Amino acid sequence: MSLELVIAGYAFCILAALLGTAALVSSGHGSRKLRWLLAGQASILLALALFALRTRLPAFFGSILPNLAILFAFVLFHQAVAEIIESSRRYLGASISLLGAQLVAYWVFTFTVPDLRARIIARSVALLVQCALTVSILLRGRKRPYHDASRVAAWIFSCLLLLEFSRICASLVWTPSFTAQSLDPVQALYTNFGFSLGFAAVLSIIWIDLSAQRENLHRMATIDGLSGLMNRRTFDQVLQRELDYAERWGEPIALLMIDVDHFKAINDRYGHPMGDEVIRRISRLLLINTRAMDAVARYGGEEFAMILRGMDLSQAQSIAERLRTQIEAMAGLPEPLRVTASIGITTACPGDTVASLIKRSDRALYDSKHSGRNRVCAQLACTEY
Repeated sequence: MSLELVIAGYAFCILAALLGTAALVSSGHGSRKLRWLLAGQASILLALALFALRTRLPAFFGSILPNLAILFAFVLFHQAVAEIIESSRRYLGASISLLGAQLVAYWVFTFTVPDLRARIIARSVALLVQCALTVSILLRGRKRPYHDASRVAAWIFSCLLLLEFSRICASLVWTPSFTAQSLDPVQALYTNFGFSLGFAAVLSIIWIDLSAQRENLHRMATIDGLSGLMNRRTFDQVLQRELDYAERWGEPIALLMIDVDHFKAINDRYGHPMGDEVIRRISRLLLINTRAMDAVARYGGEEFAMILRGMDLSQAQSIAERLRTQIEAMAGLPEPLRVTASIGITTACPGDTVASLIKRSDRALYDSKHSGRNRVCAQLACTEY
């Protein structure tokens, strides 16, 4: 099979991937972070075009620039991964250094001391290091919700790394050679495997982005944007599961309803940005005071709800009183702003539903508000209101 036909096949695959990626971005299914991947695919297409025309171009454009374009593509792939997984480490300086070092090495071993083996080794070393940088940030993201996609991508880039290491070793053992029409069998084998793994790397990056997008959508549907707590709809679902669990295993469960006192007055006097800051601070305080088995949500504008698993009424009252005291003692607010909260408590009774439990806790909160605010009240009886 002629080299031109192989290059055309590579170009067709990359072009199809590029068009697919562009369609994902334009449709909104893929994020704008995939633009780095699009640029990388375009760089590979440029490399293939220059390599196909190498016999009609000067050595710099037919040999040096295509290999630089391939390395640059992997730099762009790395940036795409870093953007998608929101890595704090981009290694951009290291990547630019690799590009500069490869340019110097290729120039020397093409014009000053012509040496095909040295050029291949220089290229493989640069790709090996760049793939290692990408693997390092992928492994840092393994605990994210889309860690399966990250792990697969890490394996693919690791295989590319090992392939380039093997190519260096093979180039030291067998003298590489190629003509305008074909590569030698060893280099052809490495080129085909390298392209297949590179194409798989492109698909894995798309998978990571789609997984991240799905996770973001899930988060938007379940988490309140201002407070970072779960929203009311999600909390009701969690409360139903907790009621089922409590009824099955006979464990107590307490529900707290927390309402910020005179919140409208805070917004009117200090502005909505300060009101938002109060919501955020109380949210952080509630999160600090919850265990892994508990749940806390922003239930309304200035109202919060908390599930305390395995706690009876007296234990829940102790927690609620501590929360009330901590909210009252919040520092860093402008004078003379003083934030307090009223808290209503109830515990689950046999046969309780989400509606009946919330109704009883709301009644306790009502008692707290009408008893002077900034206090904790409880509903003891399992009575519908």
